[in-house]
Amino acid sequence: AFRTHEETIMHPTFADAGRKAGLQVWRIENFEPVPVPPSNYGKFHEGDSYIVLSTVGNGNLSWNIFFWQGSQTSVDEAGAAARLAVDLDDSLGGAPIQHREVQDHESNQFLGLFESGIRYMPGGVASGFQHVTTNAPGEKRLYHIKGKRHIRTTLVEPKVQSMNKGDCFVLDSGSELFLYVGPDSKGVESHTARRVANQIRDQDHCGKVNITTIDSSSSEGEISEFLSVLGASSLTDVPDASTAGDDLEFEKKLDRVITLYKVSDEEGKMKTEKIGEKPLKQDLLDTKDCFILDGGNSGIFVWVGKKSNGKEKAEALNKGQAFINEKNYPSWTSLKRVVEGGEPTIFKEYFINWED
Repeated sequence: AFRTHEETIMHPTFADAGRKAGLQVWRIENFEPVPVPPSNYGKFHEGDSYIVLSTVGNGNLSWNIFFWQGSQTSVDEAGAAARLAVDLDDSLGGAPIQHREVQDHESNQFLGLFESGIRYMPGGVASGFQHVTTNAPGEKRLYHIKGKRHIRTTLVEPKVQSMNKGDCFVLDSGSELFLYVGPDSKGVESHTARRVANQIRDQDHCGKVNITTIDSSSSEGEISEFLSVLGASSLTDVPDASTAGDDLEFEKKLDRVITLYKVSDEEGKMKTEKIGEKPLKQDLLDTKDCFILDGGNSGIFVWVGKKSNGKEKAEALNKGQAFINEKNYPSWTSLKRVVEGGEPTIFKEYFINWED
């Protein structure tokens, strides 16, 4: 049944949300937010949408709300996550910064919330996926670990052709874990990969399986066991690093002019009017209105004035998405909603002599 905005202002699940510093995660199941146990933080199912709340400070708290969309999530579930993010926002007085995050294109700020990075898992609630903690006996999984400071771990086909010598991989046999450290991977990568392997052990196997590292110092016995689980005949079969792609090139940069638009509704249809280009002046922002800042590489910011109506605040991210569609920008373009008085530094930097 459809509920009015007033009824959804305070979802009972959010009653204690954001009261103290830390991270809280909810997975959207049948349009309802279901808390994810902290032991599973960082694990995201491609078929689902999630809400992540980061609370910082002691006494004087500040919040960032992220809603994450898996590549296979339904439009309805993603929409529910966006609406519930607004409810959570309302329960915290409308002060948080809201971020829309899309699988494979997450912001560094989002990735940085998870010490061992994030791990994509197949399936989702709608496809009948249940919370399976361990592999079925004999079912093997191969994970590709990508990134230097901010890590994404992706499930790939468990065969030697999925690997390369420039990255790190975790092979899960169902009863044992192998951490493959590519001979051409950097020291920092093997260090982060070890954290990921530990997390897979703890999250998927209750900490009860062994991790064997496969690198230049491994014994012949360890290597042959690894190859036998993988179904390969020799480590030389692992493709060269050139197939890995540069981590820093992982995201293509879009070069655009920094532009500010005023947003208004005309007969129920969104209208955007260009009012300035960088260098921008702060007084272009009017407390009674809503504005879109096209920040080029940094994505789209929707700024909501303190005296704009409540509907503007609730609809802000929809307007940002409509703007992205209108401009034919990639669907994963970074999208953030900021409220007057709570602007992040990255937003203020677009303006000359910003005064708080």
